[in-house]
Parts: sequence; C-alpha cells; structure tokens
Amino acid sequence: MAEGLNVLCLLDVLGFESLFNTIGLDALARRYEKLTEYMREQTGGLDVARTSDGHVAVGWMAIGNAYFSDTLLFWARYNTIFLPTFTRLIAETICYGLENEMPLRGTLSVGEMILDAESGTYPGEPIIEAARTKRLQRWIGVSLGASFSRPGFNQGFYLDTVLPYKSHYKDLVSSLVTGIVVDWPRKWRETRKTDVRSLISGMNTDPQFSDYYTNTLHFVDFSEQNHDRFKRQDHLDYG
Repeated sequence: MAEGLNVLCLLDVLGFESLFNTIGLDALARRYEKLTEYMREQTGGLDVARTSDGHVAVGWMAIGNAYFSDTLLFWARYNTIFLPTFTRLIAETICYGLENEMPLRGTLSVGEMILDAESGTYPGEPIIEAARTKRLQRWIGVSLGASFSRPGFNQGFYLDTVLPYKSHYKDLVSSLVTGIVVDWPRKWRETRKTDVRSLISGMNTDPQFSDYYTNTLHFVDFSEQNHDRFKRQDHLDYG
C-alpha cells in the first residue's frame, strides 16, 4: 500500500464498449491480457537522473499499478528528480496500447492519496482530478492535471517528455486545463520504425470517436514539428 504524496496516472481504453461490440469478448480479452501483462511488468527499478544543478542522482523508483475493467493506474512516490522517468513510462504505455489496438487516454496528477491494490482502495483528490480531466480530453494521450499547477509541483518535467498543447480539450475554459501534455509521439519516433499515423488512421472505424483519432493525428504532427523544442530549455516551469 502506498500512502502520502504520490504521482498518479489514470488511463482508460478509448471506446471500450464499442470495441467489445465490434470484435467480441474473446478478441478483446486477448488484447486486454497483453495490456495488463505489460502493466504487471512495470514495477520500477534502479534509475539514474540528472538534477537541476547538473549532478546525477541514483535511486530506486518503485512503481505501483492496478487495473479494473477499462481503467488502468500507475503510481510512484512523488519526486521531481525521477518524474521524467515516470513520464517516459506513461509515454511508452500509450505507444504499447496503440501497438495492441488498445488506445488509451488519461491524466497525470499529484497529491496526497492512499493506493492499496490489494484491497482495491484508492481514495484521494488526485484520483478525482484525474478522472474528471480524463473525460475532458478528446484524443489518445495524457494531460497533466491541475494539481501540477500548484506552487511546488510546477517543475521537474523535462521538455523531451512533455509539450504545451490544448487542442484536444472539450472545454478550454475549464479549471482542469493546464495545456501541458505527455509527448508520447516522441517516444514512438525514438523507439519504433513504423509511422504511427497509419496505425491510428486504421483504428478510426467508429464514427462516435472519429474526432478523437483526428485530434490524435494533429498532435502527432505537432510533436514532430516541435521535436527540437526541448533543446532550448532543460526543464519545464509553467507556474
């Protein structure tokens, strides 16, 4: 069980019910098992990160996870030094989901919470914030929740892991909007040889979610156009 100050990512499978109706129980179960097997493998480990003063920090980063129905959770003890590593894990998870035709959208949040996978108990304001912000997004991807805008939490993300972006929100004036998102297409470009656009386009078969896939393609283009943006600054402070 994890208590106290944690960083959390809440994800869901886009169009889970529609997917069930389209491909059936057996095919969906096979995809779901691959995704949950991937999640169970993400337990953390020894991590090396650079600090804001140019030094190198070495430590053990433990990652918790849980899943129920189409909802997936990752969490770790909040630490700005290892925050980029956690963010890269989330980017890789989005990529893995796409490869296995399980498109994911979600939110990163931070704060005091209780995370007990054994009993299935997950109370805390960050959980509520993540769920609300997730529903506000019309795409495949992950946004930072408003909790990261609070003083003391608005730093630590490196610009090779996040981007400023707002075009995917349903309501731009919502207090939940930060305009900062995980740059998962960069992770795809750095680790895959195929063009993710064709994969996304091929999954766009349900008119109910067509604009979600279109918005995702726009973000893939935006990420590529801003590939070198991080070289102008080491880390993000948007407070």
